Amino acid sequence: MFDLNDQQKETRAWAREFAEREVLPRAAEMDRAATYDRAVIEAMFEAGLMGLLVPEQYGGRELSVLEYATAVEELARCDASTALVMSIHSSLVTALIAEFASDEIKGAVLPDLASRKVGAFALTEEDPSVPTKADPTGDAFTANGTKMYITNGPVADIVVLFAVTGVTETEREGKVRKRDEVSALLVDTDRADGLTRTQIEGKMGLTAAPVGRLVFRDVSIPASHLIGERGEGLRMAMSVLDAGRIGAAAMAVGIGQAALEAARSYATTRVTGGRPIAKFQAVQLLVAESATRLEAARALTYQAASAADRGEPISELAAMAKLFASETASFVASNALQVHGGSGLVKELHPVERYFRDARVMEIIEGTSEIQKLVVAGHELKG
Repeated sequence: MFDLNDQQKETRAWAREFAEREVLPRAAEMDRAATYDRAVIEAMFEAGLMGLLVPEQYGGRELSVLEYATAVEELARCDASTALVMSIHSSLVTALIAEFASDEIKGAVLPDLASRKVGAFALTEEDPSVPTKADPTGDAFTANGTKMYITNGPVADIVVLFAVTGVTETEREGKVRKRDEVSALLVDTDRADGLTRTQIEGKMGLTAAPVGRLVFRDVSIPASHLIGERGEGLRMAMSVLDAGRIGAAAMAVGIGQAALEAARSYATTRVTGGRPIAKFQAVQLLVAESATRLEAARALTYQAASAADRGEPISELAAMAKLFASETASFVASNALQVHGGSGLVKELHPVERYFRDARVMEIIEGTSEIQKLVVAGHELKG
């Protein structure tokens, strides 16, 4: 097992106590209603969970990436939708602003993101062939376009928007090549006239997470809200997406842990033929392989987080962790469903069918398994 130090163990225990007290009692109803309970977000703000990666000088806890991963894992163990809200807000939005924004933007935004305002990361285009554009117009940018599948989008107070702000030309081998210049812009949704937000309904898993479509129509964004340099948007996005994959891997481990615990509990209490089904070898094999793979996924996730804390390159490790942890979560949840038999298919009886749906989604969001494999292959086959 991965050896956590005392502080890391305390963080994990603190996050578990919070999740079991504030999140678990609401999880089933949020899933049934496919609606997020704002009281959970408020409780996370009050506890400091939304500011785990925000520097202390801006009101955050400034935890290590490994401590952060343990907190995400514990939230996902109780409710993956809640973990997703916190993970996107933290590992993508606050992390990008903390690393790349000006001191002025940091001072104006990070304290609120740590204490009361929800962030969203608007990168994915509804139609990649028609990218969102933010044309420079004097002391502002004018944004037009549509972003899709944006977690926290329908409820976010702050949106980090990635948009084309111009075209750059480079000459290579006598040919002039044009490339879209993508920049990152800070959008205050309270002051974004022309922004329309809609919730995506009917999701298979992570049903309570607020995920939506953002439509920008002549939205004026002050030039002072540019994060980093013009044209550096994709580089910054890729940088934080590596860390975001660690958060996604931790989420998957948490879902897998919940499914494994459900399988153990059911196997030891369900009696057939005069004895618990845990006595049957077929059930034992399902639980044993699930526990083994889950422990390996946790170790790989913690290894990637530790590498990030040491300042080492994490692109390959993070992709490996996200790939293996998400596929492991699906494997463990499927086995847990098998252990439960027919009763596991009924959401009113057991939460295991929710774990099954949530785990399957983890193989797609934050970069599909196929994308993670390409990232790993790119590192392994260089040169």
